[in-house]
Amino acid sequence: MYAIQHEQHEMGTWYWRVSYSRHGKRSGRCFYEPKYGGSAKALKAAKAWRDEQLSKEKVVTLVDFCQMKRTNNRSGVPGVHFRVSERQPMGFWQAKITVAGGKSRNRSFSVRAYGRRRAYKMAVAAREEMLARVADRPYLYDSTALRLAREANGKRSAV
Repeated sequence: MYAIQHEQHEMGTWYWRVSYSRHGKRSGRCFYEPKYGGSAKALKAAKAWRDEQLSKEKVVTLVDFCQMKRTNNRSGVPGVHFRVSERQPMGFWQAKITVAGGKSRNRSFSVRAYGRRRAYKMAVAAREEMLARVADRPYLYDSTALRLAREANGKRSAV
């Protein structure tokens, strides 16, 4: 079930926990079964709260996701990395992007052929070209999350 887990407190009380993340911010709440009069009612309250909260959130698009700078990024540009291999002992700059279905595309630029600075600039330009081809659709896979995103988008466009 999207963003909802059934858990047991260390004291033995069962509850439904709603937990999700949007734009690097975690949100959540617990719905204890005794407070709501049973498991079914607590779950219903958890789903209602989740749906209400997610309808207020801006959906992460595939373009947004591809532009997120990861903590291990050293180049300063998401999707651009410096690599060294046996065939390229001086190294190369690589522009990489993951597209629909988990497939990835990449282009590499040799430091030996272009020099370090020019190879980096070429990789950054290649990454921008790759990003321009990415479909601007929600970066969601769960059917419930997709439904909520469509509903929220419909409400925003009607305003």
